[in-house]
Amino acid sequence: MEKFLKIEELQMTNNMAMPSLHSHPYFEIYFLYEGKRVLFFENKLFEVEAPVVLVVPPHKMHKTEGGKFKRINLYVTANYLDDFQRDVLESLQLSPVRLTAEQAAALLDILKTYETLSPSDKNFPEIQKAKFAYFILTLYTFTRDLEPLVATGSPTASPLVIGAINYMNANYSDDFSLDDLCRELYTSKQTLIYHFKKHLDCSPMHFLLNLRMTKVKELLVTTNDSIEAIADSCGFSSGNYLALIFKRKEGISPGTYRSKSRAYFHTV
Repeated sequence: MEKFLKIEELQMTNNMAMPSLHSHPYFEIYFLYEGKRVLFFENKLFEVEAPVVLVVPPHKMHKTEGGKFKRINLYVTANYLDDFQRDVLESLQLSPVRLTAEQAAALLDILKTYETLSPSDKNFPEIQKAKFAYFILTLYTFTRDLEPLVATGSPTASPLVIGAINYMNANYSDDFSLDDLCRELYTSKQTLIYHFKKHLDCSPMHFLLNLRMTKVKELLVTTNDSIEAIADSCGFSSGNYLALIFKRKEGISPGTYRSKSRAYFHTV
């Protein structure tokens, strides 16, 4: 896959949640300019109100949900960025940035410029590139004095969910069951499952599988490790079992994913 930039607007008049926790091998710039959303990323769950910007880096699990809203997402591969743009995105990643109404309007004006232009227009790529560069420069101007960046809103997940996520992040390469996890957290399976369903709309073990798959994808792209070695370091019993699960969830083999996704990065 070659480098790309995609600018996508979405407006919803009712409740909407991403279908599941997910990750991808490119940056996502989430610009919420109307409404409220609950954002999950890493081990944090935040309720935010527009206008706000969040940068999700490659290979980080995330999810959003909530009521009616308007947002624009920018999806961009690492190899599309120059050094300045990469530094800006990395400095803002995983920290929701609260904007003023005036700042949000300025960013919106940039993204709305030539919004009806067709991708078939010969000038479309250059215009998109210029819009993105101006957007990043303007965002940098608005946020450069925010040191350190502080996440907007208050954590809404229970301490039990956060504790479970922290344990899984630290021990995903180990072989453990739901019973083992509950013993570590001094809770019952019913209680843990209830809280995960309430806050993340998935079971603890489904979260663990998504976490392991995210780590697998990252290693496939950023290392030359064998499938067997990646399976061992990510908590799968064998390379064959990993390949089976990967094909079932992603629709392609780990090797095909590696070859298609590596072009996103400079590191390999």
